Amino acid sequence: MSSFDAKKAQAEKLKAQQKEAKARAKAKKEAEKQKRQQQRLADIKAKSLAGQRAKDEREKREKQALAASLASLSPEEIAEQERREMEALELMEKLRVEKEEDSEKRKALARKMAADQGKDSLFQVKTKTKKGGGKKTTKLDKVNAEKASLEAELAEARITAARARREMGAYKGQLECRSFTLPNPGGGANLIEDASCILVRGHRYGLIGRNGKGKSTMLRAFASRRVGDIPKNVSVHYVSQDVQLTDKTKGMTPAQVVVEADVERKMLMEEVKEMEDKAERGEYTGEDEKRHSRCVELLELIQADSAERRAEELIVNLGFSSELRSRNLEDLSGGWRVRTMLAAAIFARPDVLLLDEPTNHLSIRAVLWLARELATNPVWKDRIVVIVSHDRAFLDEVCSDCLHISGAAKRLTQARGNYSTWSKRRGEARVLYEKEAKLREARLAKLSDISDCGFRYGGSSSAIGKKKQAEKQGDKLAEEAKEKEEEAADLMEDNELPLVLKSGGELSGFVVNLKDVGFGYPGQPLLFQGCEFGITSSSRIVLLGENGNGKTTLVKLIMGELEPTMGQVVISPKARVALVNQHHADQIDLAKTPLEYMQELFKAKEGVSGYDHLQGLRGHLASCGVTSGGDSKREGDVVLEMQSTPAGALSGGQRSRVAMAAVSYREPHILVLDEPTNNLDLESVAALAESVKKFKGAVICVSHDQYFVEQISNEAWIVGGKQKVVKRVESFKVYKNAQMRSLDRKVDETKDEETAVEVPTAPLTAASTVRDPEPALEAPMQEKQPVKDEGGGISINSMTMAKKVVKKGTGKKKKSMSLMAMAGKKTKARPKVQPKPLNMKTGRWEALV
Repeated sequence: MSSFDAKKAQAEKLKAQQKEAKARAKAKKEAEKQKRQQQRLADIKAKSLAGQRAKDEREKREKQALAASLASLSPEEIAEQERREMEALELMEKLRVEKEEDSEKRKALARKMAADQGKDSLFQVKTKTKKGGGKKTTKLDKVNAEKASLEAELAEARITAARARREMGAYKGQLECRSFTLPNPGGGANLIEDASCILVRGHRYGLIGRNGKGKSTMLRAFASRRVGDIPKNVSVHYVSQDVQLTDKTKGMTPAQVVVEADVERKMLMEEVKEMEDKAERGEYTGEDEKRHSRCVELLELIQADSAERRAEELIVNLGFSSELRSRNLEDLSGGWRVRTMLAAAIFARPDVLLLDEPTNHLSIRAVLWLARELATNPVWKDRIVVIVSHDRAFLDEVCSDCLHISGAAKRLTQARGNYSTWSKRRGEARVLYEKEAKLREARLAKLSDISDCGFRYGGSSSAIGKKKQAEKQGDKLAEEAKEKEEEAADLMEDNELPLVLKSGGELSGFVVNLKDVGFGYPGQPLLFQGCEFGITSSSRIVLLGENGNGKTTLVKLIMGELEPTMGQVVISPKARVALVNQHHADQIDLAKTPLEYMQELFKAKEGVSGYDHLQGLRGHLASCGVTSGGDSKREGDVVLEMQSTPAGALSGGQRSRVAMAAVSYREPHILVLDEPTNNLDLESVAALAESVKKFKGAVICVSHDQYFVEQISNEAWIVGGKQKVVKRVESFKVYKNAQMRSLDRKVDETKDEETAVEVPTAPLTAASTVRDPEPALEAPMQEKQPVKDEGGGISINSMTMAKKVVKKGTGKKKKSMSLMAMAGKKTKARPKVQPKPLNMKTGRWEALV
């Protein structure tokens, strides 16, 4: 071998050694990287397991505490359905607290993302450290403080309005809100710019729009009088989804809170008490007698003596059981507190009533009652009502007008008609716009062809002229299209991405068979018994009944989470069951993206590569409306990148889609829905209903949303009641009609009671208070003629009313003496007049003709 060949062989050997060394180094690096990834995954898994164990331990402690609390109560004191309500309410409160904690996590994540990008976040929170190292003020603390401040401001405004009404009389005009801007409470761009609206008495407005566009913020702006020129003698009552309790209201029962809402009655009672104290001290003057006489007349006018009874009737209509009515407000969950405040608002009969999602915590019967109360009670025909709700059936029955907030156009539009009327017009406008856009695009394409031909081969003067004319027309059409961009964004905002729910397919026979099933908790009466039903793959069942009757218990029996006390629940071994509830989206880890969340839940099957598994997850998320970004098939429409966005940066509706995707990926045969619409807007509810209708399997639903239930169900089960059984009815519509007939009978009975009373009264469906004091101020004292008390008691007159209200049963003949006589001074005779009756149509007191 020559020296050249030797050197060449040596060089090749060295090169091979270097290549081998690089390969070893690369392999070592890859191994270390893989080890770090495995360690990171192990840490995540350990953290998740630790969190799950802590959660399980917390739930165990709460169950033990609840069991100890229930053990201290005897069966004679509390009925079984009320015990079950306690457990459900405690669970709801726990979930609410967890939701607030998740909200803080989401905001923290948003701040971190902003810091990484070097930008200011819309969720940025300014924190202050108190001197001496005190606790920092978080955004949650700030929001709670703002809510408490708003509640105090509203309470003070109601007192001011009551005083102003006595001096100025009732305001009967319309409320005008001219050229206002609605800022974003979280920072960033304004929600609405240069908006205006007119609120007319006797109209009931539905405030509609997509989630996160400012509906609740708009209601708060109305309530705080920061929008519109609201006179000080206009009373406003606002019911929000989050109730802030004061030290005073914490120790009050629901009925006491409702009665306390009648500010005018409270002020009159205090004034009468003041006059009585003056009389006892001998300081009663002629001016005091005039004040006392006027207060007594007004107390008679607003039926002050029957306030407690009417308040009890009102909260019973909203579903309160006897045990719940006896609790203090601090012992009730958030949902029952909202019901209490709703009852208080209705009882107060304000000039402007603002309701934010009033149906969220109501049963179907309570929703029907509330709709009837607002739509048919004559009192509300002379007041203004503004409602935010996701229940389109409720909006259709109650609302006479719609206020629509467009997030894309940042504007507020007003239209006559209920939600269905508005939606129909909106759809027609969308179709018309799409037709115009297609015609405009076709015209632009034609003009572009003409323009291209002008100078292609030199061209004649005629061709040149056509080219210039085509260019002008094209510029005009392009300018017109640009002007229509805002309208297009507004109209396309309502579009909802489709939602596809995968299923395991239909199984033959019964997927669940209930054989003479009964259930009761240990040592307690049965919730229901004799339940004999079969569920097939074609079943679409809605469970109905009052809260606490056992609907959730029956769902747990069907899912196999509980064992029946009697009978047998047979679940097909081939059937997979999936649950979707209102808190399902809150269980998503806000730090993870939807794709990471799905990868953590579902591992690749044996024989499936990691790439194919990842693509399958991406496709499934896209079919559920969780898109991966890019351009859509329709020109001009941009699809959001959601699959790689942390869940904390997604809206509530988008996280609900992620939760639905996780549920349907298991391909269940039985889909259980427990109030799935509570956190969705109207368009999202419609998309969910459409996807459930196409689901190939059994569906069992618990929901108060009438539209959703009517769309998906083909049979209805009524759970519990007086007979403690589960009954099947033909459909939800049959159940609804039966409830409406029951409400009709109740109204008829109330009318019969009213005709038996000589002094006309307002309907007893809620507080019969007429807030129009002018006639009472003009009317002199009534003649002491006997009239029948509304409760069927002794005869009274206007002068003895104060004694009945304040002292209740002090003396007989002395009770008819005036406070002036009690003070030892002479009184003047008063002219005799007939009492003014209540006009049941207008809700006003009118003089006899």
